[in-house]
Amino acid sequence: MDDKVLIKKGIVMTIAYAFVMSVTALAAKQAQTMIAVSTLVFWQSLFCVLVLLPQMRGRWQKRPFSVWKIHFLRSFGGFVGFLFYYWALNHIPLVEASLLRTCAPLCVPFVVLVLHGIRIPRARWLPLVVGFIGVAFIIQPTPSHLNPWHLVGFVSAIGLALSMVTTRMLSHQVSGQETLFVYFLVSTLLSLPLVFIQGDSLLLPTEVWPLVAVVSITLYVGMYLYNKAYTYAPASIVSPVSYVGVVFSGFWGLVVWGHVPDIFAILGMLFIFSSILISTRMAKKLG
Repeated sequence: MDDKVLIKKGIVMTIAYAFVMSVTALAAKQAQTMIAVSTLVFWQSLFCVLVLLPQMRGRWQKRPFSVWKIHFLRSFGGFVGFLFYYWALNHIPLVEASLLRTCAPLCVPFVVLVLHGIRIPRARWLPLVVGFIGVAFIIQPTPSHLNPWHLVGFVSAIGLALSMVTTRMLSHQVSGQETLFVYFLVSTLLSLPLVFIQGDSLLLPTEVWPLVAVVSITLYVGMYLYNKAYTYAPASIVSPVSYVGVVFSGFWGLVVWGHVPDIFAILGMLFIFSSILISTRMAKKLG
C-alpha cells in the first residue's frame, strides 16, 4: 500500500483514538461522582483482561525475567497514569487534566535518563523548556493560585511517559496484545487492594453500570485504534495529531460543565503544542 495512503489512515486512526479517549474521560469524570477512582480502574481493567484473554490463547511464550521486569514497569506506569489522571478529573476541568496528560512526551527524556542513564541532548532542551513553560501556565505555581490537583494531573503524564518508554522496549520482544494483557492484569491486581483501603465496594450501583461500560469499551477501542495508528504512520505524525484530543476534551467540558479555559490554560495549550511540533520536526531531521 502507498505510503501516503498509510499515513492518511494513520491520521484518521489517531483522530478517532483522540475522540474515543475523550469520551472515556467524559464518562469517567461522571462515574466518579458515584464510585471511587480505584473501583473504576478495577472494572475497566478487568473488562479489558476478559476481552484480551481469548486473543492470547496459544500465543503465550516463556519469557526471561528481564522481559517480565519491563512488563511490570510498563504496567505500573500505565496504572499510575490512569489512576492519577482520573483523580485529577475529579478536581480540575477536563481540558486542563487532558492538557497535563499530553505532557507525557516532555517527560520521556527524563524517564530515559533514569532508566538508561542516557543524557538529554542539548538540542532537546529547547522543546522541553517551551513545553514546561506551557505546564507552568496551566499549573500557575504561585502561593495564591497553586492547586495541588494540577500536580496530580502532571504525575499522570510521568506515569504515561514511563509506559511509553517501556512499551517501546517491549515492542521488539513481545506482541502488542501481550503487552496490553499484562498491563490490564497488573492494573486489575494493583487497584483491588486500593478499593478496600478506601473502604469502597466492588458492587456497583445500578445507575453507574452504563457509565462504567462506556469507560471500559471506549478504553479498549481507544487502545486498539492507538496501536493501529502507530502501525500506519510514524510517531512523528501521530504524536502532534493526537493533540486534537485536547480540543475534544475542551468541547465536552464546555457542553457538559460549562468550563471555559482561561487565558493561562490557552497559553499553556499553545506552548505545549509548539514544543511537540518542535520535537517532531527534530525527529524528522534526525530520521
